[in-house]
Amino acid sequence: MLAYPAPSGGGEPGPPGAVRRDGFARRVGPRQRSRLRFSSPLSRLTLRARLALLVGMAVAAAVAVVAGVSLGATSIVLNQAIDDQLIEQAEASADTIQTNSLGLGLGLQAFSFGLEGQFLGASGNPLENAVSSWNSVRIPVDPADAEVARRQRAQNLRTVTIDGQSYRLVTVPLQRPASGGALQLARPTTDVDRTLRDLGLVLLVVGVAGVVGSALAGRIVARAALKPVDAAAAAAEEVARTQDLSALIPVTGSDEITRLAESLNSMLRALEASRARQRQLVDDASHELRTPLTSLRTNIELLLRAEANPHRALPAADRAALLRDVDAQMRELSGLVSELVELARDEVPTEEVERLDLAEIVAAAAERVRRRATGKDIQIEVDAVSSPVDGRANMLERAVTNLLDNAVKFSPPASVVRVRTRDGEVTVADDGPGIAPEERSQVFDRFYRATSARGLPGSGLGLAIVADAVQTHGGTVTAEGSPSGGALLRMRLPLATPDPSDPRDALMLAGGAAGLDADLAWRRPADGAPTTGSPAPAPADGVSPAGPRGENPGV
Repeated sequence: MLAYPAPSGGGEPGPPGAVRRDGFARRVGPRQRSRLRFSSPLSRLTLRARLALLVGMAVAAAVAVVAGVSLGATSIVLNQAIDDQLIEQAEASADTIQTNSLGLGLGLQAFSFGLEGQFLGASGNPLENAVSSWNSVRIPVDPADAEVARRQRAQNLRTVTIDGQSYRLVTVPLQRPASGGALQLARPTTDVDRTLRDLGLVLLVVGVAGVVGSALAGRIVARAALKPVDAAAAAAEEVARTQDLSALIPVTGSDEITRLAESLNSMLRALEASRARQRQLVDDASHELRTPLTSLRTNIELLLRAEANPHRALPAADRAALLRDVDAQMRELSGLVSELVELARDEVPTEEVERLDLAEIVAAAAERVRRRATGKDIQIEVDAVSSPVDGRANMLERAVTNLLDNAVKFSPPASVVRVRTRDGEVTVADDGPGIAPEERSQVFDRFYRATSARGLPGSGLGLAIVADAVQTHGGTVTAEGSPSGGALLRMRLPLATPDPSDPRDALMLAGGAAGLDADLAWRRPADGAPTTGSPAPAPADGVSPAGPRGENPGV
């Protein structure tokens, strides 16, 4: 039998809170201990070496478990087989001895299967004189063996050590004489121990070879698997060295490393597009700023020269005109700088997305622009039907405000700007000169000025801000011609998916199921207005016939 020693405990732990560093002991706090605890020798190895080491450790653990189970199972099976054979031999010998009433010592030894043995009397003591030539070793007798001799126990099987040799010893009773007695047979366990030792050595050699081979195979596999990572790292280093964002990482396969490479390529494309937009913005801004700055500097220099030479003073009317021109140029420059800052951010909006009613956004923007449109006696007619959308309130209101400002700027005095919203769509129509068909696809570009707008103040950035806001919300914006001959700008946003947990959405769903106008669930009724019924239909594109101002819906 093999004996497995119990696992011994580890070394004594060091004093709590103390570490040894550079030969000096010092106290460390809990936070410092947590940082030191996570510092391991594995962190100093390369990823390939760590993978190979982990594979080797996993295989070593598996081999150790398999070897231990194999040795244990083999030991149990062999010992059980030896015990069964030993019991059968002892019982057969006892039966044979019982049939030989006058057997001598040599004859008795022939029936013992060549094993060590001895007889016990009815008292449990060995009968040495009867079989003195049979056994070459003195077999010990314990109380359980004596009980077998007295027929108080069926048999006794145990392991004994005699003169440094391990034996399996069985004691069986004798049926004759009637007074009792027992036979003991002992078999050495040398062959079992040798078999287990040889098996353990074979398992050790095979296990070590398997661990070493698995570590080498793990390193080879890790090298092959991490080759795309090396390519990605080399490409990233090349981009960092040359600042060339167009140098993409080679993509092959469809595994996780490929997804990482594709993600890095997407990031590089986004960075390249952002840099291109910034470069284009700087080029366009320098061009647009040059004209107002030059004009402003010319006017200021003219005023300074006039003030420095009292004999050549400007007439009061000319001086007032110059000052008004300077004020207008300053306002234009301030607006241009503000819009440049808005576009130059080029970042994801920080405003949270929420459920909004597009009709409320349009009403707030119309009220803001209406105050600025009174100078030209321009009326803003609003026909708003509730449209639930998911978006950012400030960004959408700024976009609608820019559309209305653009319409007011190009509308003649005492005209009407018509704005309509329905089903996630906002249309703004004016009575101005309109936009030429060949220019409609370019009016939303940065700094683009249509032919009809080049004589008017403006930076050409208002509609670009609208396009950015609409694109952020997953919508579209287009320029068309209105039936009155002016321009019609159409902004489309995706409608929000109704949420049954929202009271207004629940009412909208219930109204749609009952055959009512679901828009009334989102529409905020005016004071005294009924809350049921359907709104009056509006003509397409928000262009409605002129009527009394007091009857304009939504104003």
